[in-house]
Amino acid sequence: MTEQGTDAALVRLQTGHNNMSQQQHPEINLDLEQVEDAGARSHGLDFPHTWLSDLIEKALELLSYVLNSIWIVLIVIIVSNVIMRYALNVNYIWIEEVQWHMYAVGFMFGIGYALMHDAHVRVDALAAGFRIRTRAWIELISIVAIILPMCWIIISYGIPFVEASYNRGERSSAPGGLANRWMIKSVIVLAFAYIGLAAFSRMLRVTALLFNFPRPKAAQ
Repeated sequence: MTEQGTDAALVRLQTGHNNMSQQQHPEINLDLEQVEDAGARSHGLDFPHTWLSDLIEKALELLSYVLNSIWIVLIVIIVSNVIMRYALNVNYIWIEEVQWHMYAVGFMFGIGYALMHDAHVRVDALAAGFRIRTRAWIELISIVAIILPMCWIIISYGIPFVEASYNRGERSSAPGGLANRWMIKSVIVLAFAYIGLAAFSRMLRVTALLFNFPRPKAAQ
């Protein structure tokens, strides 16, 4: 066999090997975002909707859109504070306290938002194997026995807490800190009212599944 013939045979052999490799290992395209979302929501509970739960959730969603702007403002404030501190050698205590307060507002209301969308942390090692009605009963007992009573206790004690702060004219103990400390303390009451409404909406959807009350909305 000539040298050219040998080279041609090697090329054909390599081409055949590549084709066989492609056939044995076909290309797979995965949407990683969808895979991650499916894994995170694989044990989520999608209960039927009711007209009242949808009404509550729409109101809470509208409030959430307003509160989400806090994160944008917070980023701007943090960047501005860093620039003033390291570039201009200027530091204001009240700006740092505004950062803490805004973070607290976003975090506190975010708890209710996560509860409403069933996006909070779950330990599903056991519950993942339960039937949906069993998990619904666990959800109902958790809401009625833990979440709603906790919200009621914190709100009932939080209102006098805020009133006392307002009547004393409480302000930050730091020099140059913020006044009207009652405003950030009132976030505790408002956030747990938000959480309570989110839990109540969730409870309506659970009872719609378990007892057909309130009557579930027709699937669209």
